[in-house]
Amino acid sequence: MKFTSMSFILFSVSMLLLPLDSTAQQTGHVTYTLSRASNPTADQQDAYDRITTVMDAAVKYYNTYTSITKTLSVSYVPSVGTADGSFSGSIRFGENRSYMAVLTALHEIAHTVGVGTTNEYRNLIVDGIFTGTKATAMLRELTGDPNAELHGDQQHFWPYGLNYASEYESDDDYVYHCKIVNAMYQDMFKEELYLSCYLRSVSAGTYMTATDDNRLVLGSQATPAALVKMIELGDENTFRLEFGDRVLDIPDESRNAGVAAGLWTWNGGAHQQTVFEFAPASDGNRTARIKMSHSNLYLEAQGNTIVQNNASTSSSTQQWEIVEEGSTVASVETHGVRESRRIIAYSSSDARLTVSPGVRNRAMVQITNVRGRELLHRFVQGTTVLQTSRLTPGMYIISVLGESCRVRESFVVR
Repeated sequence: MKFTSMSFILFSVSMLLLPLDSTAQQTGHVTYTLSRASNPTADQQDAYDRITTVMDAAVKYYNTYTSITKTLSVSYVPSVGTADGSFSGSIRFGENRSYMAVLTALHEIAHTVGVGTTNEYRNLIVDGIFTGTKATAMLRELTGDPNAELHGDQQHFWPYGLNYASEYESDDDYVYHCKIVNAMYQDMFKEELYLSCYLRSVSAGTYMTATDDNRLVLGSQATPAALVKMIELGDENTFRLEFGDRVLDIPDESRNAGVAAGLWTWNGGAHQQTVFEFAPASDGNRTARIKMSHSNLYLEAQGNTIVQNNASTSSSTQQWEIVEEGSTVASVETHGVRESRRIIAYSSSDARLTVSPGVRNRAMVQITNVRGRELLHRFVQGTTVLQTSRLTPGMYIISVLGESCRVRESFVVR
């Protein structure tokens, strides 16, 4: 922590509850637990209330403007001078209420995801400059300065590191902080959100789904519990599959065929890493076989469970369709008949976006970057194919707005 008491100001409650961009895609999954005394004193209860307010706001910023997953343990420790955060996920607030602020909470969350707390971060600091390409590109995009550099020392970075209260001018500083930390995280750990989607068994038509008791099953609907984030891990087509704050996991790191996959917290093991063997895209559909990195066995649909099994190129039980988020919930009216249909399909292999609002439905298509800058605005009718090869690599938002369809989702240009 780099705050000094002379430079810090007391944030009012109204300043803590800053508005967020309601149109931003929620892709992060940062959660926290606040340790509480069973019979708190008046001082402790006041601290708990303040910490909860600022952590709720900070976590919302991270979950709106980053794709980071992290579980945090927050505590009130009066002996702490200001506040501190560690890569383990621990954040401690001291008794000085001036530091119970959104700015402080955002700053400490950055420490918990590796900023200033890991060798991966320090290795990218060269002559006082953070040299990660993604973070540099993000800073230049946000500032509009093609020569902007992200400065840093062994613990902190600037601008937008939120190291001092004087760095806050508007809520844009909070948003920019999150976007830069997200890019720094990608530079440090080579992790990047590839896609938010559903994984549907080709043979059974059911979806990988997380249960309330943290089991992984096959469910009949593309519910929120079936939404999975494919996080690319650096190696080509290697991902961890996130269901909320848990990831697909083979229990006990077993290499035996027939063992059912479950869910567990991310620990970086090969038994939590999958390799996608993508089939050629056809009619906007994408399918893949999914191999576990540690066992070289393939995920297979068996009843209502997912098991790892020996390879079978002919069995559809080892084929999984990648259904992009939002594409299964839209409906279109065609010739007076209302039907569910995929509205948007993206093929990264040939940079094609297929938009299908319906034969008789005219719809507006808009593509923006993550800052909200409009890159395309046109009206379409019937099935239309858009080329995205001219877009620079990164995440974009596409919206399709018509009389009978309203769909909005993200896609990644590689």
